[in-house]
Amino acid sequence: MNRKKMETELQELKKQVSELLQKNNTEIPANLSAEGWYKYLGEQREKTNMMLSTLVERMRALESNVAEMAMTEPQESYETPREEQQVELSPADVRILNFIQTRPQMMACAEDVRKYMGYRGNNAACARMNRLRLMGLLETHRLGHRVYYAGKATMKLIVSPPQ
Repeated sequence: MNRKKMETELQELKKQVSELLQKNNTEIPANLSAEGWYKYLGEQREKTNMMLSTLVERMRALESNVAEMAMTEPQESYETPREEQQVELSPADVRILNFIQTRPQMMACAEDVRKYMGYRGNNAACARMNRLRLMGLLETHRLGHRVYYAGKATMKLIVSPPQ
């Protein structure tokens, strides 16, 4: 079941719940004795419990489908490299890491990397530094509106050029 079908089914469930609430509020008989009220309330409670149990079953089925979809969808994640683990990097990534590690502050933002690498916009610099962060080679620090990336000094890198 795809996401769109699940959303439509959830909308249907919400609609059924609102109809149930409206129905229960409008069908109350006017003149009932005490016994009649007890009987009426008991019947309404049974109907409500039946409807709610079917709604709960459908919601549980949807939740399990969502959980299955979350497990089957590919998630972009990089394993954080441990010390002395080989990491293959492109020459551009190596230049960025060297630039960041040789700066006096040991950190740089996307604007600094953009100027250094000669990129026209910040997107390429942001993308490269974010990928290096996901690989565990950089860490982020937010200062004001800017995100600064700092290198992790404990890593040993073995760089191989692309073939």
